[in-house]
Amino acid sequence: MKSFVIGTVVALVVAAISAPAFAQDNFGPPAPKSKAECVAALDRAQSMQSTRKLRDARASYLACSADACPELVREDCARSLVALDATIPTVVFSARSDEHDVADARVLLDGEAVTNALDGHAVMLDPGNHLARFERKGGGAIEIKLVAREGEKNRAVTAMFPGDVATKPLPRAEGSSRFPVLPVVIGSAGLIAIGTSFVLRANASSDADDLRRTCAPTCDLSARDALSDRLVVANVALGVGIGAVAVAAATWLFDTRH
Repeated sequence: MKSFVIGTVVALVVAAISAPAFAQDNFGPPAPKSKAECVAALDRAQSMQSTRKLRDARASYLACSADACPELVREDCARSLVALDATIPTVVFSARSDEHDVADARVLLDGEAVTNALDGHAVMLDPGNHLARFERKGGGAIEIKLVAREGEKNRAVTAMFPGDVATKPLPRAEGSSRFPVLPVVIGSAGLIAIGTSFVLRANASSDADDLRRTCAPTCDLSARDALSDRLVVANVALGVGIGAVAVAAATWLFDTRH
């Protein structure tokens, strides 16, 4: 039964060592070669764990879990390592720009570069305050302060880099969405004038037909003058209307607020 327990614990340790989330801390102290070194590694691990230096404690637990250590020490270290792995906080770094992932940034955690920090794997860190600095060539640097909590796993820490200014539309000036009152007023007046011109022309044409049927060519002079005046007014209204529409269109096109 005891051998089965030891085998199970060692299997869990092997699984913990091979987990990608902890790949960056697999390179701890060299494996002990004597019983005294194994015991010293265990003592060091327990001391580091008591001061909340969990990553250093994990490296020492790994060391005293080596096959060269006595069975009792190896079992104690393996069991402690499994329990410790459940409490070490982990974060997953990422960077984005223009709603796209960024992979060419460098990440420094508390001043130390994190290898392959943006490839999606989880990174271990001790509980407490930390400073993550993201640096991108030509994109400046972004610093993010965070507090790592024991047992917190795969917390997302994302830096948002500004996008390429040249590819972004210029911001709209304040008040650019205002309703174009002047072009609408002028354009409406022009359309009314054009409509009035068509109505006058239609009425004048109808009256001219009546004169041709009833009295032409001896129609009263005043009737013919009245018809001529209406045609003149219609032409003037048409010209004014077309001009007003043109002015309205130009006013809207050259307005810098839209």
